[in-house]
Amino acid sequence: MSVRKYPGFIRSRSRFRFFTSEGVQRAVVHRNSLFTFLVLVTVVESGCGPANSYQAPPPPDVQVALPLQQPVTSYVEQTGTAQASARVELRARVNGFLQERKFEDGDLVKAGQLLFVIDEEPFRVKLQYALAKEREASANLQKAKQSKAREIARAQVELRQSEVQLATKNHSRHSDLLAQKATAQQEFDQVAAALQVADAQLLATQAELEQATVNFDANILGAEAALELAKSEVRTAELDLGYCRVTAPISGRIDRRAFDIGNYITADSSTPLAAIVKTDPIYAYAAINENELLRIQSRYMGGGKEQSIPVMMAIGEDRTFTMTGKVDYISPTVQTGTGTVQVRGVFENAGVLPGMFIRLRIPSEEHADAILVSERSLAYDQTGAYVYVVNADDTVERRLVIPGDLLDSHRVVKGELTAGDRVVVDGLLKVRPGMKVNPKLAGKAERPPTAPSVTTRRVLPEQETDAVAASSTN
Repeated sequence: MSVRKYPGFIRSRSRFRFFTSEGVQRAVVHRNSLFTFLVLVTVVESGCGPANSYQAPPPPDVQVALPLQQPVTSYVEQTGTAQASARVELRARVNGFLQERKFEDGDLVKAGQLLFVIDEEPFRVKLQYALAKEREASANLQKAKQSKAREIARAQVELRQSEVQLATKNHSRHSDLLAQKATAQQEFDQVAAALQVADAQLLATQAELEQATVNFDANILGAEAALELAKSEVRTAELDLGYCRVTAPISGRIDRRAFDIGNYITADSSTPLAAIVKTDPIYAYAAINENELLRIQSRYMGGGKEQSIPVMMAIGEDRTFTMTGKVDYISPTVQTGTGTVQVRGVFENAGVLPGMFIRLRIPSEEHADAILVSERSLAYDQTGAYVYVVNADDTVERRLVIPGDLLDSHRVVKGELTAGDRVVVDGLLKVRPGMKVNPKLAGKAERPPTAPSVTTRRVLPEQETDAVAASSTN
């Protein structure tokens, strides 16, 4: 019988040979027996040793640091926008063709500098016509003042008066003659009628004198009014001619022009010729909380004193607040919807463009001995902010605090915390109140700068009292 061979081999005496199926079965049985023996030996040896017991892990290592205690100035910091201290739109005041432009877009211009020229020739002609009308009115006034109508009327009155006197004498003489029967009745009647005519003519002449006087005064007044009207027309023509030359009313930077040379400009156009913005000084507007305003006013305006309120400004990503100025305007009303008040700071030579995003910082309060802890040591939950403190027994305690200003990597806090407390700054997730720990004192951190870089939300006094009470309860 032939032996079936398998594709396997074993080493024996430096030679290789094929093995049969019976050999494979014997090898498997031998291997299983050896494994069972080793397991039994292991179980017997383990049962002969001492019983297992739970060993508590050592207290975890946590890093602690002592709070800083130093004078701190609190600041009110708010975002806002920069605005030009003045902005003027240049508009045409007369109609005409734009003839000249004396600037380039974006130039710095000075007050009084010539910018645009509108065609002046039509307005020169109008001015000459107005001047001629003025001379005519002046001549008419002179003529009215030199009128002799009153003198003529006055002479006529004197003539009529003499005629009345003569007629009166004739009437008296003929009355005597008539009484003596020395004259006829008809002749007497003629003399009496002549007296009546003389009286009537005198009254008419006196009326003419009065009318001549009135006319004289009226003619002078009319001539004077005509002269004033002519002068006003001259002034209007001069103004229109002057309006042809558009000058800069303020110093600043001029915006791009809206019209090119050759365009017809109208005075009632809604589009200005250009605009000038004044950026030195620059205004910075921001809205602050009404409670913050009260603190600022208490510091700078309390006790009957009124000091200039300093303000600092930063732009873009800058956090140095190197630009300094002063608050020159505080809105007299509070926005009822937001409870904020608008304030304005003015800055000289700031190099800030209108419309830029800015941040304003105003010193509000001084704290002589403020407590500061590392920002990493603060934790928050629904009750507020808190820190973990390691007491003298190396037991963790939870202390509620009220966060304040952030100074670099440290934050001003209020609450049941002193400068000698060991505050956990690393490993907060490994500890809980009442837990034993192995504190590793990191020492006092590097002292932060005296000016805070960020002003946090303020807490009202009643909220502060509630937070401290909650800390005592815990």
